[in-house]
Amino acid sequence: MPVIAIFMSLMGIALAGIWTRDIISAQKLDISAGRLRARDPQAGTLMLPHWIAEYGTAAGLVAGAVGVSSAAGWGRPLALAALGALVYTSINSLGWAIAERARISYAVPMVIGAVGGMGSIVVLVVGGPMPT
Repeated sequence: MPVIAIFMSLMGIALAGIWTRDIISAQKLDISAGRLRARDPQAGTLMLPHWIAEYGTAAGLVAGAVGVSSAAGWGRPLALAALGALVYTSINSLGWAIAERARISYAVPMVIGAVGGMGSIVVLVVGGPMPT
């Protein structure tokens, strides 16, 4: 299942990279109270819990990719959990991305994450036991 491991690694690195870029640039954030208290300027919601979920998903994807590619016993369960988180965050954030024309470029990786994540889950679930 090297294709799934590669997909997971790329999505995890991309997810962390996009969020790191956005946090550093702070263009779409209200950081008047500091970065750890940053808020979405339109909704007013705190961003820290969202960032924890996004970076947790990214870390889970990369770690799950290592586990799947090395056929570790913990690899498939972690991969399934991380892929589920990827599908959720991709679909959930898709509404945000398509709400404004300026954000539409964000929709492409979200669709890739949702579709690729769902396909990977199916392969991992239906694929039978991992080789040891």
